[in-house]
Amino acid sequence: MKFLKKLLFYLNAARLPIVLAGIFVVQNQIFNFWLHIVPQLYLVRASVVTFALGILLYGPVVFFEKRLRYWYLLLISFIISLLFISEYLYYSYYRAFLQASALKMFKESLAVGGTILTLLTPKIFIFTINFPIILIATLLAHQNKLRQIILKKLEKIVAVIVIITILTMGYGWVAYAESRDWGNIKQLYANLWDLNMLVGKVGIVNFFIEDAIKLGLKGRKVTVQDKNFAKEWLNGQKTATSTAGFGLAKGRNLIFIQVESLETVSINTKIDEQEITPNLNKLITQGIYFPNYFTQVSQGNTADAEFVILNSLYPLPSQVAFIDYAQNKYQALPSLLTKNGYHTYSLHGDVPTFWNRSNIYPRLGYQKYFTKADFTIPRPVGFQDLGDDDFFKQSIPKLKNFPQPFMATLITLSSHTPFELPPDLQTLSFPADTNLNDEQKKYLQSVHYADQSIGTFIDQLKEEKLFDTSLIVVVGDHGSYTNISQALGKDEGLLNNFKDSKVPLIIADPGIKLEGDNTIMSSHLDLYPTLANLLGVPAPSYVLGKDILNTTSSLVVRRAPNTGLIKAIFSSNLNYISSNDGVFENGKCFQANKNEPTSIKDCQTLYDDQSTKIKISDTVVRGNLILPFADESK
Repeated sequence: MKFLKKLLFYLNAARLPIVLAGIFVVQNQIFNFWLHIVPQLYLVRASVVTFALGILLYGPVVFFEKRLRYWYLLLISFIISLLFISEYLYYSYYRAFLQASALKMFKESLAVGGTILTLLTPKIFIFTINFPIILIATLLAHQNKLRQIILKKLEKIVAVIVIITILTMGYGWVAYAESRDWGNIKQLYANLWDLNMLVGKVGIVNFFIEDAIKLGLKGRKVTVQDKNFAKEWLNGQKTATSTAGFGLAKGRNLIFIQVESLETVSINTKIDEQEITPNLNKLITQGIYFPNYFTQVSQGNTADAEFVILNSLYPLPSQVAFIDYAQNKYQALPSLLTKNGYHTYSLHGDVPTFWNRSNIYPRLGYQKYFTKADFTIPRPVGFQDLGDDDFFKQSIPKLKNFPQPFMATLITLSSHTPFELPPDLQTLSFPADTNLNDEQKKYLQSVHYADQSIGTFIDQLKEEKLFDTSLIVVVGDHGSYTNISQALGKDEGLLNNFKDSKVPLIIADPGIKLEGDNTIMSSHLDLYPTLANLLGVPAPSYVLGKDILNTTSSLVVRRAPNTGLIKAIFSSNLNYISSNDGVFENGKCFQANKNEPTSIKDCQTLYDDQSTKIKISDTVVRGNLILPFADESK
């Protein structure tokens, strides 16, 4: 009986914060429902963790004196309501979640403030319902109709323990649910490409708070010494100069096709006398093909590929620049072309929040982007339902209406894992004695379908007179992680360290004769300066890549995705393979041509130079130094 009385005492003392935490949960679910954020899928998970956060935010009111309690509750309610409304309006306009880093751009957002205000609707006042609850409680307390319990010292200690317990149980439930469903808590952040899923699991306020904490931690990662180091490096770089082939494609449109999971092993390869990519094989004859081209991605996969290609900077280890540094000021290829008279567009069949593109694309210089809502889906095909064939067919009318010259980036989806296609679209046949497993077969079917879609797209470009006036670029974003090169018997010895990262690059040049050594080893890092040179736009001197058509030196660096340490370096003369501990001296050095071991000291200069470039890349991204670099490099 004594225990029950004490329990009732605490419940009575905390009744208002409990009610407000419950309202907080309801508001969060309404937010998710209205914006179609995985509605109902993670109802329990999101409710439990949101209630825990609500207790953490509202619960401390029990420690305040009577006069301060309601001011504290009003302040917390104001912050919560402001976050809900801001996120709702921001998502309604940008189709993206408002990140803490975006608050730095508040003045810029005023330019579209009038448009955002038109999105105001009476229903959003559901996010302010906590205010009248607090005001009523204040009035009742003032009239002595609501008892205000003052906790003693020991009772306050108990209250702290209770709040911590609720908090631990709430977030612990998310950890438990993730482990139960996926095997470990890491899965909560494994699919960072889908921020809708993350918000659906933890709630929008949790998402914003976590992003704000990460933003605060970022600020301490770049020191003054790092910035000075970067400046010294920049001062040592040569000013960009015109090279052979400069402006060869000047004034042409740039149609850039980024193909999901396309590996080089698919090109010019047959299965039972069937070409896997007959249309890309044909396109190769109309331009130049780079068979020794490599992707550089970390945990961001497709997003990292885009980032490296468009900025000529390395992907970050353990972070995704598209998400964690979306509000940086970039001097990406679309931005550079915009300043030189181009109109820039991106087209993809994902939702706008996929890889946070709707937040970062304007920062990269895309003037307009088209997403899943801008296309119709006659039939669901593969990942995200929009098949490559429908995607390309519906993109043609858009490209026709773009003012020229334009840059249009088209990102395919159908060859995305799990490589699922309807039976009638699986047109490859496999011999009975094939050593391919089911996943590898499905992968090749999806690549074959993507190739057919690209072939139809190229034919339509020719019909619309866009092919001959454009530079057509086709590139694989990253590997398929299916061991397909090994299965097809095309492993390449030392290149095994890169087997999942060898992707094709094709530059089709109607009416132009591109010249250069297409056999050298190059990577996503090199595409920016190569295309800028062809289009007659000097690339900034600080880009880390090289113009592939104007070099005779091979160079590709691969980093470990978590630590960021160099895993391997391949160059014209030397190859370096790191040890498992990442210590340079414990690695191995080889003569590139003979593939024979040599002294590790022979690779020291090569290793140091590339380590410096990686440090520069990480510093300018984490310190948002790209535009200062651009200004100083002029």
